[in-house]
Amino acid sequence: MTSQHTRPAQLVDANLFDVTGPIRINFARSSFAGRPQFSYQDAELNLNFQGEEIDILTTPIGDLVTVVVESIVDAFDRRVSLLVPVIRLVRGEQVEFDTVLVETVDRSLAFVPAPGPAGVLQSYRTHQVHGTAQQVDF
Repeated sequence: MTSQHTRPAQLVDANLFDVTGPIRINFARSSFAGRPQFSYQDAELNLNFQGEEIDILTTPIGDLVTVVVESIVDAFDRRVSLLVPVIRLVRGEQVEFDTVLVETVDRSLAFVPAPGPAGVLQSYRTHQVHGTAQQVDF
């Protein structure tokens, strides 16, 4: 009698994330150049970032991936931060996920006479977003 052993599927960590909707984001943890890549597109902007232009902060609730999408000297910076969950999947498969995108307008660096800017210097807008994740060999 021959026994057949089913080998469990090998799970891999997702490294490519695509978010669709009014704001489109593509985030790759690596690339052929070995550096992370992040593209951002909304109704007004179409931007690409790589390497050190991308801030990745690992937190207990996922990686917070942040880029500066607009910077007006002596006025404000506008950043977008995508919360990227840990996703493990079977190689070759694609998984859908929901997450949060946070837009931050930071006026803390605004140039104003001493003693400097006052009041609420950071404001936020949150967006529920939907995307797909997969593992790609670079």
